[in-house]
Amino acid sequence: MAEAAAWPEWPLPAALCPLTNFCFYSSMYLSGLFLAALSLHRYLGVAFPLRFQGRRRPGRALAVSAVIW
Repeated sequence: MAEAAAWPEWPLPAALCPLTNFCFYSSMYLSGLFLAALSLHRYLGVAFPLRFQGRRRPGRALAVSAVIW
């Protein structure tokens, strides 16, 4: 927001510029990866309901989500 408000120049300390870019792009890519993992989980649950039923546990889903993020 600070960059958009003071468009032609970076108003914050110079050390925050790479950190801001890293946080912005990593959250964007990790969100896409998380949605892909969620879609895969849903697909496996629909396509193979009996085979995938025993592998569905909240702890595993939480662990995979934590690893992705």
